[in-house]
Amino acid sequence: MPAVNADSPAPNLRRLDLTGRERRLRGAMQAMGRVAVNFARGARRSMPFLVKRRSRIVPGPVMFADASPDGRVSGGASYEVLLEEPDGSARASLLLNTEALGVVLEGALGGAGGASTVSLGAALTVAQSALVSKVVKLLSDDLTRAIKEEVGVTVRVITARAVAAGEERDVEFSDGLGVDCTFEGLGDGARLSLAMGAEALEVALKEQEADDPAAGDPRFAEALHDVPVEVVAELGRVSVGLRRLLTLQPGQILRLATALDDPAVVRVAGVPKFVGSPVISRGQVAIQIKARHED
Repeated sequence: MPAVNADSPAPNLRRLDLTGRERRLRGAMQAMGRVAVNFARGARRSMPFLVKRRSRIVPGPVMFADASPDGRVSGGASYEVLLEEPDGSARASLLLNTEALGVVLEGALGGAGGASTVSLGAALTVAQSALVSKVVKLLSDDLTRAIKEEVGVTVRVITARAVAAGEERDVEFSDGLGVDCTFEGLGDGARLSLAMGAEALEVALKEQEADDPAAGDPRFAEALHDVPVEVVAELGRVSVGLRRLLTLQPGQILRLATALDDPAVVRVAGVPKFVGSPVISRGQVAIQIKARHED
């Protein structure tokens, strides 16, 4: 992501159009959206003042994020974190714009206003940078965790620094997918901008699908919930000869090799899974599960 204007959304971001080549990015786009949702949950815990103000982090739509090497920040100071996969090609970034820094600083200092009242210049002071860096460390951990949980890629922070207005950013990748996360009810224009390489997301998803063909299609897991499974509660078994079987009549008794206080085996799809005891529930014979079956 190049120049970010503090007063307006980043001009290099555009909504995805799922046609042609972009159609192949559908899976990566969905994964990036889930990464942003998981990040937002963690970020709210990392900034306790949001809970006190009953605010939350709200992820926006997934967009293309073209992070060119000569990108500069305009309009005020920002804070940038770059993350990379140690032995791979995955890269990600986290950017706090000027308004977001104001919200973070005011919250960290115990402010109670509905919007940031912290005055920021073109660059952060040493004290401001030190205070922000503590919160950014937690947010970076939230992003690292969200990426790991969603696509199984482990990234680590390689740089984290305050960027003054007009200064070049370090981020550089041209195939990024980005999400702007906003503060609900706080800091008008405040954004936490996430970005990650689309190709890395696609590769990670393919590897997941290779390990588990159902991992890439949530409909498969959902369909499993509707598969009927036969559950049989077995009171006991007995073997009888064919001659006696042919002579059985109503009223005759088959004695099982089971005492009254012996547990009943509960079989799921023919496999013993639990042991229980017969009970009466709402006028019907039932089985109370006591423990798992041990082979």
